[in-house]
Amino acid sequence: MSYTKIMRTAVLAWALGLSLTAYADGQPGKFDYYLLTLSWSPEYCAKAKSDTIQCKAGGHYGFVVHGLWPQYNKGYPDSCSTTPDVPDALVQKMLPIMPSAGLIRHEWEKHGTCSGKDVGGYFDLINTTFRSIKIPAAFVNPRSQVNTSAAKIRQQFLDSNPGLQMAVACQGAYLQEVRLCFDKAMHPTACSSDVRDHCLASSVIMRPTR
Repeated sequence: MSYTKIMRTAVLAWALGLSLTAYADGQPGKFDYYLLTLSWSPEYCAKAKSDTIQCKAGGHYGFVVHGLWPQYNKGYPDSCSTTPDVPDALVQKMLPIMPSAGLIRHEWEKHGTCSGKDVGGYFDLINTTFRSIKIPAAFVNPRSQVNTSAAKIRQQFLDSNPGLQMAVACQGAYLQEVRLCFDKAMHPTACSSDVRDHCLASSVIMRPTR
């Protein structure tokens, strides 16, 4: 991921209400809980039409993994160690649910190194956790715009995944991502105050899949 894209991601996270307090002296495995962030791909692709992997016509990406982030109750550890890069074979394995090689490598460097796991274990955890989440039927490849609300999105996820703790983030009136909170054993847990809903409009628009 380029420096420009990383900075754009940081600014967007600030705008969406996610804490940006990073602690560079974090230690691998020393954190309070995990935040699994799922991006709504059609919203990203509305602005990144040149992304020929994630945004190609017929790709039908809906919710995709942005990252699995070790979190403190306030802030998060950042870039906890210098380790080998993500092997190409592992990048290819993750592309179906995390369709950006640059993002995969960036997420390992910034967040995965703080998990206390090796690179294979970290991405296996992402894969297993993502596939354990039941995406509500209404959000699986919608071919027309979905008009809903943050409360309804949360309730539909909860109906499909009892006990799930989450926050909903929007950019304007459009769904940007959902954030799901898990303890270190990957059981749903309460989100900290850093993770909260950020949808200013009473109604939320989900763009259709491509």
